[in-house]
Amino acid sequence: MKNCVYQFAMSACLFLAACSGGGTKVAKLEVIPLGAAFDNQTELKTSDCFKKIRYVALETTDSCLVDKGASVTILNDWLVVVSGRNCQLFDKETGRFVRTVGHVGEDPEGCSTVHGGWQNPYTGKLSFAGWKGSFVMYGADGRFDRTWTPPIVSGAFPNISAFTYLDAEVIAGYYSASDSLPARVALFRGNEIIRVDSLLMGQSEENGVAGVNDIAMISVLKDGGSGVVLIKGKDGRSAIYSLGNTYFWNIDKELYFHHSYNDTIYQISAVKGLQPVRVLDLGAYGWAYNERFEDKKDAIYPTKFMENKDVIFFRFMTNVYNDKQKTYNALYRKADGTVKVCLFDERITDDMNGFLPLQPISVSSSGEFAAILPSEEVVSWFEDNAGKTDIPSGVAALKKVGEEDNPVVAIME
Repeated sequence: MKNCVYQFAMSACLFLAACSGGGTKVAKLEVIPLGAAFDNQTELKTSDCFKKIRYVALETTDSCLVDKGASVTILNDWLVVVSGRNCQLFDKETGRFVRTVGHVGEDPEGCSTVHGGWQNPYTGKLSFAGWKGSFVMYGADGRFDRTWTPPIVSGAFPNISAFTYLDAEVIAGYYSASDSLPARVALFRGNEIIRVDSLLMGQSEENGVAGVNDIAMISVLKDGGSGVVLIKGKDGRSAIYSLGNTYFWNIDKELYFHHSYNDTIYQISAVKGLQPVRVLDLGAYGWAYNERFEDKKDAIYPTKFMENKDVIFFRFMTNVYNDKQKTYNALYRKADGTVKVCLFDERITDDMNGFLPLQPISVSSSGEFAAILPSEEVVSWFEDNAGKTDIPSGVAALKKVGEEDNPVVAIME
């Protein structure tokens, strides 16, 4: 493969497998003692995670209605709200509706879905899945920019791939393992392949569920992020795959990557490839790569990472192959190494404003977390707290929100 440079990370993975927790430093890697925190679950509070919270009520008109189950991300000066078949931009400061970006359709400028894409703050462009393995890119001004097809094609189902930006020019892609190739991360500049780094996790690189005829059941599970696909084979073995580009996350000008069944978190560089920077100490709840097709009681399966300069906020599931599935929130505070875990459904108690609990669903590269507060929950809170007199001004301003209005976005730093 022309211009490809294969980097093998076997030695690093074997070394990191021996790392263990307590918040200690091992070979300059931060160790996050997640297993110990899982054994000592506690309430998560906004003061544990953030320094300030701001609320933005989204404008509501007939031309910018937001459907239930919306998601939100922050792109520079805009709130990118995706719901149904629409991607809408709202002003980050005022909540004013700006425009709709992209459309679902089979025409040359149409995408297949507006869900699970990514935005590049360097260029202000938004990318969505197109057709036949392509991506359709639009400017924040709403104009069609171009269609891009990755130079490396993902294998046939159940192989998966995921993509995001590295900088203004370079796109990173993840490809799951196939029977003939290991999982790998590739970097592209347009149609040029800059490098490919292989992730050699174990002796066997088989998919487990080899093809459509071997599948007994497919289901999509909610994980507090883009969701995961669970595949159960006729032979009794199972496989799970994260949807969207949740393998990657950005902070400032750095790109990070986490691969399923690997305790290591990597930083991605166009020059150095995959560089180990942190390791999750899962203790008794680790799930080895060579056991990935078998049910393992209480094993931790991380699904989403969100990071800024102060904290890493992430989600994980347990018992993903059986009927005891649960999703959790976890917080790692960089300054003191504190790790806290709580059930996802408990959300984060707002002890700063005394308002509705929060559930962060995204973080911008500049470190601003975002959450959605449904308008009916906002209205109910004010009804339940009608006699409350010490409401912070930022919360009090939301009294104008009606039950039929668009949701409120909470921005946390």
